[in-house]
Amino acid sequence: MLKNLTNKDNSNVVNLLIGRIGTNIADSLFYMAILWYFKSHFHLPILLSLIFIADSTIDMLAFTLGPITDRSNIKKLLRVVTTIQTILSLLIVPLFNDRTLHPLAITFLIIAYILSTIGSTLIYPAEDKILPIIVKKKNLTKVNGIFQMSYQTLDLFLDAGATILITYLSIKNTTIISGLIFAFALLFYTRLNFNIQSFSSIKEDNTYLRDLIIGWQALHNEKKILILILPFALTNLFYGIASIGLPYFATQYLSNSAISYGGLELASSIGGLLGSIIVQHFYVKDNKLRLLIVICLMLSGVSIILETIIASIFPILILLFALFSTFWISMMNINFRVLVQESFHPNLLGRINTINSSIVNCMIPIGSFLGGIIVKNFGASPAIILEGIAQVITAFFYLIIFMKAKN
Repeated sequence: MLKNLTNKDNSNVVNLLIGRIGTNIADSLFYMAILWYFKSHFHLPILLSLIFIADSTIDMLAFTLGPITDRSNIKKLLRVVTTIQTILSLLIVPLFNDRTLHPLAITFLIIAYILSTIGSTLIYPAEDKILPIIVKKKNLTKVNGIFQMSYQTLDLFLDAGATILITYLSIKNTTIISGLIFAFALLFYTRLNFNIQSFSSIKEDNTYLRDLIIGWQALHNEKKILILILPFALTNLFYGIASIGLPYFATQYLSNSAISYGGLELASSIGGLLGSIIVQHFYVKDNKLRLLIVICLMLSGVSIILETIIASIFPILILLFALFSTFWISMMNINFRVLVQESFHPNLLGRINTINSSIVNCMIPIGSFLGGIIVKNFGASPAIILEGIAQVITAFFYLIIFMKAKN
């Protein structure tokens, strides 16, 4: 499939993929540079908290950006947003020369980060909006798998690569590189060539609020999607809880050092990568796609439960079950994306995907807060196993719903 993507007919897929990879890399470098600057120069946890709060707030309010994606000329949106991100990266470079930043300059850094993150929140749904237009339906699973495989591969190296660049080239130079990579992504976004008319569905006389309501109504009317999304929000509550317990869990059972947590994260990333590779090799038709989602979620939950049970007996198997869990979650996520892409017109996908993101992510901050309480009072293992139990219960819920719908 990778070879086929190099064909002339698939040049849009190649250009979009390379552009998105560039955006991902530049995003990570930009984020790490600002985060590390605040951490190393000011030693004020409140500044780091502001970054995390900004991230979670943008995720929760992503649905408000959907109409922008659907109203805009999608190619122009990609170019304008990436141009702004390039400029922001270069504008903040001189600030890193001053070790005693004025509060106004700190505010500008935070605003620059927020604007860049909002830009990426606009760009990422564009992928789901464009792919159903430039890719045949039978190839959607394969192409989505290739995109996710690329992102999972990046995840294996990005955080480590960013810290290496910051350590050996300085925060300022890392930010410059970020700006150059944004410009590199922009180059490939300008090479996109598809029929703009395919996206012109929003009526000129519609208000922004009306467009937003139409997106919510479309999702509400598509019951088979809505019934999947809402339980995911609850499942992510327990993901937020588990994410707090994971570092403590790793150091308790693997080794009392940071490398244990890093190893667990690496195993999880490898599992996600393998899932995105395997899913490319089969096409699941509409009537079986939901069943596959159930199976993947069930097996992921079972893997997490076994991970906590086996921890005190064979600690090394924690890595294996962590890999299995993200393997199945990766396959589930890709198939869910395909289901959404096939269920809605591309003119709605900007709003649908940002609404989905808001619903699914809204519970993670609450889970993170509860996770701190649970880990402090009951230990790391209960925080982890709760996520597995939640996934298994959700899978059974889906199974019952689908069986009733079939009858």
